Amino acid sequence: MKKRIAFISANLDTLYENEIICAMSDQAAILGYDLLLLSHFVNYENGSDSIRGDENIYTLIEQLPFDGAVLESGSYYSKKLVSRIEELLRKKGVPVVVYDQPSSIFHSCMQNDREGFRQVTEHFIKVHGHRKIYCLSGPEDNPHSEQRISGYKDALRANGIAVRKKYIFYGDFWIDSPVKLAERILSGELERPQSIVCGNDYMALQLSHSLISGGISVPDDIAVGGFDGNPDAYKFQPTVTTFCGEYVENAAASVRMLHEIISGESGCQRTDVHTGIRTGASCGCKTGLTAEYCSRNFILDESMRSIYLHSSYSSIMNNVKSIRECALVMAQNMYLLSGNSDFFMCFNSDALSDSSEPDVYRKTGYSERMSCVLSYCGGVSDINELSFDIENIIPEKYHSDECMTYVCTPLHYLDRCFGYCVRRYEKGKLWFEQYYGEFCQVAANSAEKIRMLNYENSLNERIQKLSERDILTGLYSRTGLEKWSERQRDNSRYFAVLYYLSGLEQDDEKDAQKKIVSFAQAVNLSCTGGEIAARIGADEFLIAGECDGSDHPEQFLINTLKSNLRVIEKQQGIDLVGTVTHFVAEGTDRTEISLQLSDKLESYKCSGSEKNAVFLSMIRQLHYSIYEEPQHDWNSGDEAEKIGISQSYFQHLYRQYLNVSFNADVIGARMTLAERLLLNTSLNVSEIAERCGYPDASHFMKLFRRKNGQTALSYRKNNRK
Repeated sequence: MKKRIAFISANLDTLYENEIICAMSDQAAILGYDLLLLSHFVNYENGSDSIRGDENIYTLIEQLPFDGAVLESGSYYSKKLVSRIEELLRKKGVPVVVYDQPSSIFHSCMQNDREGFRQVTEHFIKVHGHRKIYCLSGPEDNPHSEQRISGYKDALRANGIAVRKKYIFYGDFWIDSPVKLAERILSGELERPQSIVCGNDYMALQLSHSLISGGISVPDDIAVGGFDGNPDAYKFQPTVTTFCGEYVENAAASVRMLHEIISGESGCQRTDVHTGIRTGASCGCKTGLTAEYCSRNFILDESMRSIYLHSSYSSIMNNVKSIRECALVMAQNMYLLSGNSDFFMCFNSDALSDSSEPDVYRKTGYSERMSCVLSYCGGVSDINELSFDIENIIPEKYHSDECMTYVCTPLHYLDRCFGYCVRRYEKGKLWFEQYYGEFCQVAANSAEKIRMLNYENSLNERIQKLSERDILTGLYSRTGLEKWSERQRDNSRYFAVLYYLSGLEQDDEKDAQKKIVSFAQAVNLSCTGGEIAARIGADEFLIAGECDGSDHPEQFLINTLKSNLRVIEKQQGIDLVGTVTHFVAEGTDRTEISLQLSDKLESYKCSGSEKNAVFLSMIRQLHYSIYEEPQHDWNSGDEAEKIGISQSYFQHLYRQYLNVSFNADVIGARMTLAERLLLNTSLNVSEIAERCGYPDASHFMKLFRRKNGQTALSYRKNNRK
């Protein structure tokens, strides 16, 4: 197994954290390690089932092998969670480095705040000529607060400015303390300084806003500086003059420190990280949006968010009825995730296995064997289920010789652990959407709905088995039939007719139930000679009666039922006669009669027209493939040859099973892709036509207008928001 370093952190959806992960990923790759990131989405503590389910991801510390770990304990709001993670790492027995926080049990890698803060302070002195400068730092006795104050003092002393204690203020590294400081300045309690240097960028932003709201111009009246170079803060105005890159350098340094502890080596190769002053509008060096702002990923982030909000992903996922359907819908919506990553959705082997006990389920840990139900690798989706050992993180077939970054996040509903999701990135390509947590939670909610559907079906089956009457039709159930049989005379001769309704599995639930109820009505109307009728399976009915001495005592019943079925077909506009097959048995031993009928039905299902059922799964898989790759050159002759049937028979089965012709299904898949590309990209019509499998753009435009009643450009104009 390749060398592996774990990084344990929260707040993945911030650009700040993204830069930390990128630096660690690059440094780990240089040193020959995969980087394994464990994180959850809801970063606060309230003791709810949902929070516990989210935090279960950290039990992977016990189950996944890795050579060492970096813990960003400062990213977690819950101290209890940090303590649990620390205990898991301590028991793991691997080297651990804590990123940018002091630790009494592990090694710490602290960033050099002092020098960076000295440079920020000196910028206001040397570039802007300020000598009356306030310092707003973080909490008192916090090591970062003290380092930044020390850097502030260093800059003043180096430039011959007296250090005044009354110019130094302790804050909170958040927005409350800058609001209070601004109020004291605005009220006249404090003299106006020429500038104020803040312990981080968010305090600098809030201070600027509070001063401006009170009528003080920033930077003309008071200039403001920040620290950290936080890219999330750079979204806002005014842009903050700050010191950048120190936290990124420290991230890479944490990996180097861990490597030195693991290997005993020193002086390893370093990844390149730029540190230094970044000027902005808050000090007066720049005004408005800068080129640097525009070059960042903010625009990409906002555009991806807009595409996600206007997609139909959530609503479609709400209607899936199986894990395979869930995986298919997610595969069709992989465009919502960054193309720089691979994606894997992995379920515990016991996630949906037992629907009979809904209150007994996995709350902690993961199964030793996992099941990957969706793999999206290299731009290609695969919804064929793959089983793998959990220590491999993802199926072995997708492992890479290159050093990669794996981001593992929880897949759960409340405290019910379904499994986890994995994003995999190559070195230097990591990008994390702000809505990724929501994207995964939609999948988890669908899994819960599927589990509940399975449970309801299981419960209904158990109720039906215990009941003498079938709930849907009112006929006897199998239990009722057995009890009736027990009450009959042993020396009598009986006949039984078993009816089988084929094709119900191809109908939606509503249509299937309508056919079952209609058939039961015809059966009731036909049992006029004291016969008993029972529904003994989902699509199987049995009618039994006492023989009257004739050669074929069942024939009158069969003829009467056919006549009644035709009447009901005409009344309700459905096809029943063509889907019904019957089998007859006769004798004194009711058990023997039942076995005869079962054997006849089984033989029928394995031969003749029922061989079509073998092709059903193949045609459904083809349907899924068409919607995954609509641009492919699909040909009915080729697909018929793959299945092993004639082209005409293939087309007949395709329409029979899916209620749409093969060619119409291909066109529908391509038009669906075209609509998505029109709404979510800036591609022109010719480019979209080619991506949808139509080299002839004019042919594509005719098909699109026929389906939507408008041109492609009109569709884009009328539906784009």
